[in-house]
Amino acid sequence: MGVTSLSPVYIGIDEVGRGAWAGPLAVGAASGDPEAAAQVLRRRRGEGFYDSKALSAQRREVALSQLREVGISFAVGFASASEIDTVGLTQALAMAARRGLQELASRLAEPRDEQLLLLDGKTNYLEGARVETIVGGDRVHPLIAAASIAAKVARDGLMVDLDFELPYWDLSSSKGYGSRRHRCGLVWLGPSVEHRRSFRPVQELTAPASGRFFSPRSAKLDLLK
Repeated sequence: MGVTSLSPVYIGIDEVGRGAWAGPLAVGAASGDPEAAAQVLRRRRGEGFYDSKALSAQRREVALSQLREVGISFAVGFASASEIDTVGLTQALAMAARRGLQELASRLAEPRDEQLLLLDGKTNYLEGARVETIVGGDRVHPLIAAASIAAKVARDGLMVDLDFELPYWDLSSSKGYGSRRHRCGLVWLGPSVEHRRSFRPVQELTAPASGRFFSPRSAKLDLLK
């Protein structure tokens, strides 16, 4: 009786939120048939694939649904702002990616004897794994593009939820990046629990505690200007 050879599984990996001032870092992992993903994400004009940056929020949701329909599996791992401050971006990327990969592994029903991680960019932050780094991978490989879309949808949804708890930093609209209202919130109130305090813009825009005062109504009116 012969031994059945298990086929390798290809997993695209991409991150979202690397440069944000607030909120977690998200790393998406996508597994499945690359050609099936390509059929959904192949650009209508030109070469390459639609990634999260090339699609509107509504089109990302549609693409994610279509990818699921053709059998692409997803998971997203997160690293918190405090973890980023503690271990730095590179280690936080590794932490989030491993969390996403662990979640993805629990969703893959069939065992595989090996996996190849297709990592966007030129830096391999996943030591000990079989990794292929691809510069501009979110535009040239469909599974990496799919991972970027999954990570973006998951992180954006989380930032919208955080905005209800922390309404003065424009987290819903800015997604934690440096919008005018976000800057204003930092000057008025300083950083929230979701801010990356090790990031220079957060430090530079944060007024000293002795020089700040807080009026929720005045702050809200100012942020709405």
